[in-house]
Amino acid sequence: MLNTNLLRQIKLISNSYFSYFEVFDGKIPTNWKYLKLTDIANLGTGYSYSSKDLQKNNNMAMATIKNFNRNFGFDSRGYKEIIPIKPIKKEKYANLFDILVAHTDLTQNADIIGNAEPVLNTGNYEQIIYSMDLVKVTPKDNKISPFLLSLILQGDMFKSHCMKYINGTTVLHLSKQALKDFELPLPKNISDLNELDEFATKAYKTLSNNIIENTVLEKIKSTLLNTLF
Repeated sequence: MLNTNLLRQIKLISNSYFSYFEVFDGKIPTNWKYLKLTDIANLGTGYSYSSKDLQKNNNMAMATIKNFNRNFGFDSRGYKEIIPIKPIKKEKYANLFDILVAHTDLTQNADIIGNAEPVLNTGNYEQIIYSMDLVKVTPKDNKISPFLLSLILQGDMFKSHCMKYINGTTVLHLSKQALKDFELPLPKNISDLNELDEFATKAYKTLSNNIIENTVLEKIKSTLLNTLF
């Protein structure tokens, strides 16, 4: 319940961030400017895997579209254990709080495509890579924090933008141009958003810690039930 409320707050604040400028017909203060996402972040493509890669591995897993909840949020149960048969470049790895964007969708209502989700839990795996169905968004040095960028991308504005770049019928695909074309308003001095950044940092770290605590509690519960019954 706590995580659900936090996610709602994040989305509400993200939507408010953009709606503030909509009131003024998209005009921004003189000390602000619109930047393309690629001005402040690098975009990375995921690992192209086959069924041969998907083997039991307690040390490595791959983030997939299964990590994206239909109702918003990151689901650590979506990881697929993998033993890559090809060399893995370092940019194919994902770390805690890295931002992943779904570029493929099998749902009927395009529930997850175009959604941005920070990695909130890596399970018990030492290494996480991400699949070809995802794109990793990594802030460039000192341009913006990953927590603030996550909050901005988790609003309806980013999702609506991505919906214009979807093709396919049964399987939906998001054009790679979608992220390259996305623009967001930012102050010329990013420190002007320090309070928002602090909220985002605390919120995402709390979400992550809650997932870890819930996982531990579930294991304790399972152990007790197996022992007593």
